[in-house]
Amino acid sequence: MKHYFTLLILLTISFFATKNSSAQNYNISIKIENSSDTSAYLAHYFDGRIFADDTTKLNNGIGLFSKNKKLDQGIYVIYLPSQKYFDLLIGEDQNFSISADPKDFIKTTTIKGADESKAFHDFQLFMKLQNEKSKEIQEEYKKAGSSDADKKKYKQAYKNADLEVRDYINKLKSDYPNSFVSKFANFTLSPKVPDFSEQLPKSTPDREKEIQRKSYLYNKDHYFDHVNFTDNRFLRTPILKNKLQFFYGKILVQNPDTIFKESVKLIEKAKPDSLFFQYITQFSLNYAVKSKIMGMDAAFVKLAKKYYLSGQANWADSTLLAQIREKVIKTQFNLLGMKSQDLLMQTPEGEFVRLHETEAKFTVLYFWEPDCGHCKKITPRLKTEILDKYRDKGLEVFAVCTQNEKELWEKAIDDYNIYDFINCYDPQYHSNFRIYYDIYSTPTIYLLDKDKKIIAKRLDIDNLKTFLDHELKQN
Repeated sequence: MKHYFTLLILLTISFFATKNSSAQNYNISIKIENSSDTSAYLAHYFDGRIFADDTTKLNNGIGLFSKNKKLDQGIYVIYLPSQKYFDLLIGEDQNFSISADPKDFIKTTTIKGADESKAFHDFQLFMKLQNEKSKEIQEEYKKAGSSDADKKKYKQAYKNADLEVRDYINKLKSDYPNSFVSKFANFTLSPKVPDFSEQLPKSTPDREKEIQRKSYLYNKDHYFDHVNFTDNRFLRTPILKNKLQFFYGKILVQNPDTIFKESVKLIEKAKPDSLFFQYITQFSLNYAVKSKIMGMDAAFVKLAKKYYLSGQANWADSTLLAQIREKVIKTQFNLLGMKSQDLLMQTPEGEFVRLHETEAKFTVLYFWEPDCGHCKKITPRLKTEILDKYRDKGLEVFAVCTQNEKELWEKAIDDYNIYDFINCYDPQYHSNFRIYYDIYSTPTIYLLDKDKKIIAKRLDIDNLKTFLDHELKQN
């Protein structure tokens, strides 16, 4: 697991603060063998990063982390300026000692006075040995033959290694019931998917596909079985964000309805804990916002309305809410699959045209400006590579000039010889086209079907061709 420690945040961050009992304290003495470092940091994990909680000077490798409060439980890091570090579980017992040698922290670390912290270190040591064993099996597999017997042998070896890990974790649960060390160890496991081939009769139609479907659904529905979303100790671990990213990016089907539905499931589970609720809600919204998949903004709109604009996201200040509200307003009218907003526009001759009255199997809705550098490259290509090629297949270009400088616009129409576009503009800006189609830059291209529903948006010429060819083939 790769860790990043680019910045120690020493100031209090309100989001990560939880209630501590002022009557309690922590005292963690450390002894770092064979090190020239003169200081050490204690930090906790959050959102794939590390945030500093304390610092101590080292005299001959000896130091003390101590404050008159309890630390929030979770996985921490003791970090040295020489870029060496090791993970540490801090649980209920927060008065203990650690000694370690940077040459191999996992093998040399000794913990006294905190059984749960020691159990976590033993788990780390066990997992390191298991990883080494798995690498050996993998290397032997590469060298072995490709016979069914060999494959069966190494498949069984991997299975046995997995069983050893699960047995170890089960023993942890038995030795440390309801402890965070056993819960964290459990969290490292992937769901154990049943062998559905043994459950489905041979006569099942499309049996292999049905096995895959059942396996996928089981893995999706049980992926977070070992996470209590009301226990914010899981927030302070190095693997929660990775698990969420894998679940959202690799397991879930990448369409907005699925992302919204599965996000709501997780968010509602986390609601009883205010920190977890905030984190999962923010993660889900950010995933939808940052997604490169066309149409995922529909998930953003639904999540924003359900949790932020409804007032449930009580952590969001007025500035953030205003930004989210503005993005929702500009996005909600141009989601994929919905009918486009009608536009009443004026032609160069002073006549009026409506977008929805354009009779075409496909309509390219093109927002452009005569003096836009990129438009100067796209406009002629839109004519020669799109309209000229696809017009006999029922395509029209509804070209909206976003400026009101008529002479400049008419000259551009003549220069590009695009008289066969439906050229129009809105000199008084009565149509609200910038809001309805979120026009913050030009050129912007939408593709509409015969009913003026949005097929695709924010396309370049090559992607426009791909969508057109796909739609024509489908039809």
